[in-house]
Amino acid sequence: MITVSPERREIRTAIHKGEFWKPCPGTSDDYLCCGYQILTPMTGCGMYCCYCVLQVYFDNQYQTVFENLCDLEAEVRRKMESCPDFQKHVVRIGTGEFGDSLFLENKLGLSKKIADILDRYDNVLVEFKTKSVNVSTLDQIKNPRKAVIGFSMNTERMVNQLERGTAPVIERLKAARRCADMGFSVAFHFDPIVWYDGWEGEYRSAVSMIYDFIDDPRKIAWCSMGGFRCMPSLKSALRGAGMDLPLFAGEMITGADGKLRYPRTLRVDFYRVMDDQFKRHHNNAPLYLCMESREVWEECGMYGRLLSIPGIYNENDALARFLDARAESILYT
Repeated sequence: MITVSPERREIRTAIHKGEFWKPCPGTSDDYLCCGYQILTPMTGCGMYCCYCVLQVYFDNQYQTVFENLCDLEAEVRRKMESCPDFQKHVVRIGTGEFGDSLFLENKLGLSKKIADILDRYDNVLVEFKTKSVNVSTLDQIKNPRKAVIGFSMNTERMVNQLERGTAPVIERLKAARRCADMGFSVAFHFDPIVWYDGWEGEYRSAVSMIYDFIDDPRKIAWCSMGGFRCMPSLKSALRGAGMDLPLFAGEMITGADGKLRYPRTLRVDFYRVMDDQFKRHHNNAPLYLCMESREVWEECGMYGRLLSIPGIYNENDALARFLDARAESILYT
């Protein structure tokens, strides 16, 4: 039985002495990177997903909220003013890399504070990613056009088996509809996609459910997908706790980034199925792959959509510019 340990619900405060803002690590030149910028006002998560890297990334499992947001604001100002690239292009920033963006929102209002800090920059679009439904206070964000509320998605079976303390899929979709009604764009992230008997039908159903709740596809900023992958240390930790579950039921290989992942043929099957299902509802759905090579993009028939964006001259920044163009359409139209 998967449970949420009491330590994960503990909230501590600290002064952050390092950088608050870092680029997406990308992990390997072999994979197309989204060009995302990561802002970290806190670390840790009060929910528990057994596939989550945070359980082996940090030495502790409690949530740490950084008190020195004035230093975060100063760092943002310094980098926005000193980096020519951040002045010439849109900047896509997210806070959900090292902790759930909204799990503590009703208590602390961190996302509102971050939105307020970033509001002065006309070319910045911030995304708050979550598996919760803590969206009731987001109407306090004064400029919802400059924020995207992103929801992690999976099949109901995988949520029930692999996650604890997270909101049911249908409740996430209700929260997404509420955010769209508030004026936000929303996003959906199918990562990780997990192989199991019956996966295709259930993932197709999960995609269709999105369009049951979001009537206007223009409100969807983007959707991502990625096959399950992890550091080898996570596999060891889960086995030590007797929690293999379906995650490692099939063959795994070591990718260019040193992570364990499904074989390429299986990942391509995932993406072809998901792309097909999205197209059944919205032919131009802004769908992208997370941490995959150009060859995988090509094999699943999705690479051409990147090259359709004006201003893309090489494959290294194709995905980043694809998402930049989508961000521009949200900010400036």
